[in-house]
Order: sequence, then C-alpha cells, then structure tokens
Amino acid sequence: MKGFEIFSKSLEKLGLKQVFGNPGTTEIPMLRGIANYYLTLHDSISLGMADGMAQASGSPAVCNLHTMPGLGNSMAFLHTAYHNRSPVIVTAGQQDYRHIFYEPILSGDLTGTVSGLVKYRYEIKETADIYRSLRRAYQIAITPPMGPVFLSFPMNFMDQEYHEAFDDFTPVRQEYVNSDAVKDIVYRINNSANPAIVFGYEIDLYGAFKEAQDFAHKVGCPVYGEPLSSRGCYPSDDPQYAGDLPPAAALIDMRLAANDLIIIIGGDLTLYPYTPSPLLQGKSIICIGTDISGRIGNGYVMNPKIFLKEAARSVKKKGSFSRSVDYTARTAVTLARKKMEPLYIMSRIKRTFPDHVIVDESISASQILRNVVGYRPDSYFTAKTGQLGWGLPAAAGISMSRDRVLAVIGDGAFMYTLQSLWTIRRYNLPVKIIILNNGGYMILRSFAESYYSDMKDRDFLQPRMDIPKIVEAFGIAARVADSELDSLEWLKEGRDPKALVINISEDIPKMFI
Repeated sequence: MKGFEIFSKSLEKLGLKQVFGNPGTTEIPMLRGIANYYLTLHDSISLGMADGMAQASGSPAVCNLHTMPGLGNSMAFLHTAYHNRSPVIVTAGQQDYRHIFYEPILSGDLTGTVSGLVKYRYEIKETADIYRSLRRAYQIAITPPMGPVFLSFPMNFMDQEYHEAFDDFTPVRQEYVNSDAVKDIVYRINNSANPAIVFGYEIDLYGAFKEAQDFAHKVGCPVYGEPLSSRGCYPSDDPQYAGDLPPAAALIDMRLAANDLIIIIGGDLTLYPYTPSPLLQGKSIICIGTDISGRIGNGYVMNPKIFLKEAARSVKKKGSFSRSVDYTARTAVTLARKKMEPLYIMSRIKRTFPDHVIVDESISASQILRNVVGYRPDSYFTAKTGQLGWGLPAAAGISMSRDRVLAVIGDGAFMYTLQSLWTIRRYNLPVKIIILNNGGYMILRSFAESYYSDMKDRDFLQPRMDIPKIVEAFGIAARVADSELDSLEWLKEGRDPKALVINISEDIPKMFI
C-alpha cells in the first residue's frame, strides 16, 4: 500500500470524512485518495471551516495547508483554534526530503512555525508514521483541554510502499470527577456568606446547560458568564443570570465586590483593556473544569457536567437572587428605527431566527448580540481571540453538520475572508449572512474616542465598499434591509445561502472605559 493510500484510509478509519484546504504542489501527492475535499480560495479559510466544524460536531476536523506559505497564511486562524480549544487536525505537505538539504522553495521548519499554538506537532520520518501519527494526533486533539495539532508530510513518502495494519483505537473518555474534591468545594460554598458563580464555555462543550441551571437554582446566587466566552455558557432567559462579566479587571471587581466566594466552572477570566485593579484581591476563588489555567484561584480538574450533578445533591441555598430588569425586551422597541440601532436589530434577529446557530463576528455590536439574542445550548459560537475574518469560514464549517446557521458579521470583518462566499456557494452550504454596515472599524473608533480622541475620525478607520455587489459577484443573493427589517423573513426562507446588508447607526458606541 502506498503512502497516499494509507493517508486516505487512515482518515476513513478515524472517522474524518471531510478535508478542507487549498492545495499546492506539495499536497497533490497526499490527496490522490481523498474523495470529500472542500476547496477554499485561501488557506486560512480552510482552517476556519475546520475550526467551526470541530466545535459544532464535538469531533476532530481536518484541514490541509500548502506547506510553509499556506501555514503562514493561516497563523491567525491557528491562534484562534488554540484559544477556542478546537480539536482541529492541521496537515501540510512538505518538500521532497531527497533534496531537503538544498533548502528548495516551499520547504521550511513547519513544526517550529506552529510551536506554542498546537498541542502536538510532528513531521513524519517514514511511511510507517502516517497512520500512527494521525491516530496519536486525533487522541491528543480530543483530550481535554482540546486543541489543534499539526502534522507535516514530506511528499516523497506518499509513493513509498508499507503494509499498514490499521490497529484499532479508542478515543479518550472524559467522564471523571473527584468526589473528595466535590465535598471540599461544597463545604466551602455552604460556609460562604455570599457566593457568585461564573460559568464558561465548557458548560456548552459538555452539554451541561441543565446541570448548570439546577446547580445555580440550588445555590440561589447570581450567575455570570465568563468574559468573552467562545460559546454559550448559561440560559440567558434564566432569572438568576446577571449577564457576562466584562473583560476588564476593574469592572469585574465592581461586579463581584459584594461576593466573598467566586466559583468559576468550565471557564476563566479573560481580560482585554488594562485597568489598574488587583482582580478579585482578597476573594476566595475556586476554578473547576478540564481547562484550568492556574492564573487565578484554586483549580480542580473535573468534567464540569459530572461535577455539577454531584455537587447539586448537597449544596445549600445561599440566597434568592433574581434580576429585576429585562434589558432586552423593554428597551429595544423604544429605539428610533430610522437610525437602526444594534439593540433594535438584535431584538428582531432573536425573534426571526430563534432556532438558528448564531456565529458572532459583529465586533462592536457583539456584547449587545450576546445580551439580546442570548445563549441556548450548542447555538452560539465566536472567536475567543477577537480575530477578524473567522466568522464566515466558521459558519461555513458549522453548516456542514447543521441546517440552520446565521452569521452576524461586521462590514470590516466581512472583508477579511469574503472568498468564503465562493466555497459557500460552490457546495450550497445553508449559511444565512447578516452584514452590519456601520461604515468602518467601529471598535477602533470607539477605542480611539476613549483614549486617543484625535484618531477617531481618521480616514483609515472608515473603509467603505459596495457590499451587495461583492456578495452577488460570488453568486449569492443579497439585499439591503429597510428600516422595518422586513427582509429578515426573506433571508430566513429556503436553504440556499443569502446575505442581508443592514446599514446601522454610525454613531460611535461607548465600548471602553
């Protein structure tokens, strides 16, 4: 059996049915046995699609990059996959090793390039490595905390013969809990004066929405979402949900000032702008999950779903917190529709697309989207890193396993990976796209207004383009919404991909303190 046959049969054996990529000469030898290859018009888009598919399916997904140039094109997406904890198996061709001494073009230190952004990296040394390296990469990618892995395949091994036995493998089980640790944590909760709970992305990853609610209701304290979570973390319509924590130490300290014990389950405290604050100094902090950073508090490595089930049996009621104001419903309808404020738009999106997976790259409107559209199980995804250009490819990848996907993307972010539209149209992926057009990089204008006011109106922060014509050039139907947003129903109809451009208010939002 030749190397390329081992490669394709290895993917089949591991249940890896699709490959996303943009091939070059170094990849052609390894792709000869691949049937389900999804072409993207830029290497990075293939990694974004694999990231989205891996998160939505809960299983590894494969992308195939074009050696050093393709890997270089995709580094931002690899960075996001790492922070999203996405089990992506990244592969790349490498130059023929029979003349690698001469450093031919398209060769390079691929494994060194990905250092720090993957859980495992390896360049095969012989044809016998093909299946066993893929099997090992699969196991490592799916082992908590999940994350991307990387394999380099020198092209000359693809035509070498080897008799591969294809031994069986068993994915890592993730059902573990420490009962003694649970007792200790419950004791600390029961003896606290005023605890608060912070839920993170692992609540959604492990399908623990119900367990999170049951636990929170037993304790009766306020519940927060981790700052800038990559996924939903708690039902937004639950009366105990006090909203997401902001990604700034001073604001977190203000929100949790009255609480003596902070229980962080399945997440972490992500910061963005610097604020002069000690971050919960003097508080007792417990972190529970499979992804423990060690940056704050005492960590307990456990499956959060099983922990919540076990702990809920013995925690005592500590309060009866319930939010008093429904921010989303009461405020949205009062806004002037002619200005198309994001709050009103998000309320209409929530009403029109209640059963869609939401892929969020709305950037300056993202916090409003989170607050208004809210979280449901397995239905909200975004880039943990704040990377632009991730949303459209990720939505395409998610649509490989979901029939109802809505990408909400800012106009600036849309321009980063608009080639994704070709792949969406080519494979008729059921992606609905809303492009929020505010005439520029609004998050940067907001940052400039807060800290460098003389920069907020600079020309390079206000790019403008004819978005409907761009979309239609890729063969996808596009419309511009009117002030009543009646076109949302048009966007929802049918399975074909469509895009709706909504010209929103160009007032600079207050996003930074």
